[in-house]
Parts: sequence; structure tokens; C-alpha cells
Amino acid sequence: MVTPTSLDETRVVDVWHTTIDDLHARGADALARALGLLHPSERQRYARFRHDADREMFLIGRVLARSVVARALGVGPGDWPWREGPRGRPDIDRDDAPLSFNLAHSAGLVVCAVSRLGPVGVDVEHRLRVPLDRALVPRCCAPDEAADVDAQGADWCDRFLQYWTLKESYLKAVGLGISVHLPDVRFRLCPAPTAAFTGTFAGADAGWTFELRPVAPAHYVAVAASTPDGVRPVVHHAPFPDEWWP
Repeated sequence: MVTPTSLDETRVVDVWHTTIDDLHARGADALARALGLLHPSERQRYARFRHDADREMFLIGRVLARSVVARALGVGPGDWPWREGPRGRPDIDRDDAPLSFNLAHSAGLVVCAVSRLGPVGVDVEHRLRVPLDRALVPRCCAPDEAADVDAQGADWCDRFLQYWTLKESYLKAVGLGISVHLPDVRFRLCPAPTAAFTGTFAGADAGWTFELRPVAPAHYVAVAASTPDGVRPVVHHAPFPDEWWP
């Protein structure tokens, strides 16, 4: 049985993950119970998706967030103070909330990062996602990052996705979109799973921890966690426990 660490230890950032297959394995009753957790506006969004896979990814993400955050706050999954934040993302309707969280999904995998340290962002990308346009490299990468991508030869897509996932995690943590000049959000890949921010983006030169690692079945997950005191936290990855499903 997996137990959450950040409920007791403030130096831990928890990253929980689950898949569409986990939902399918639980049958129609689990789907109905999951839908029952959603706010009316969330159910409206759920109904607007045209494709089953998109609806299911949305639903799983909301169930994952509600379950994880509820346990961190010590309330039931349907009881925590919820609000819809910028761009429709779920948020905690408390200015003094003791934690922050962020969701991401890609190709059947959903992840939720939770931190008591400060803002947190998470992104996930499928490692076998093809095709990618090589023209994305100079538009998204700083010159040193682009040189590293080019040096990988036939594996350039994989390295590009590592940088892309790190950039997305940071921009989500600070509440910005990819409309910023992405080459300014620059990273250096360190011995796995760490990464170092080396960019010139305002306000991001200190006080952050970044981590990138592969997660089954074929994904990269990047985490950006604010660490104001400069002490690096432990980033704890674990599957969403079976007993937490509604």
C-alpha cells in the first residue's frame, strides 16, 4: 500500500499518477461515482468533450486532484473548498491554503503534484509522440539547448521533449502560458533526475527545484517546485492508490 508522504513531511513534493486503464478496470459504477464528485461546471465541461478519451482524461484528472488534495486537507473528496481558477484549472478556494497542486496529462497518463512549500507545476509528455516538427527546436530552445538536441542525432525528439516538459512545468507553476519567449526559460540537464534553471526569465533564477524522470509506460514527467529557503525537497512519485478511488 502506498501512503502519502507530504501529509506529514513538509520537505516532500508528492507526484501521484494514474491512467485511463485504471478507470476502465473499475467499470461503469466507478465512472458514475467519479462523475458525482464533480462540480456542476466541471460536469458541463466533461459533457462538451467530443471524444471519449478526452472526457475520460478530464474526469480522471479531477478525481485524482480531488482525492489527493482532500486527504492533504483532511476532508472528503467532495468537501474541499473548490474554485475554478485561470483557464479553467481547479484551485483551492482559500487564500491561506496550506498547499498547492497542479495537474497534467498526456496519452493516457494523468499526474498530480502536491507541495506544502509553495507553487508547484507538473507536466507530462509521451516519449514516443510523433511526428515532431524540427522547426520547433529553435523556436523553443536556447542555443545551448538546441545544440544538445541536435547532438542526439536520431534521438533528437526525445531530448527536445525533456526540455519542453521542464519548461512547461515551470510556466505552469508560475501561472504563465507558452506565449513567453521560451528560449529565455532555459535549462541544463544534470545527472538524472535533476535539472538546473540557467535562463534569464525574470524571477526564476533562484528558489526553485526542478526534476525530470521517465514514468511508465512511456512518458517524461517534469516537476517545478518553489523552495524559498533553498533547501531541496524530496520529490516522491507513486501510483494513485486503489483505495483512494471513489
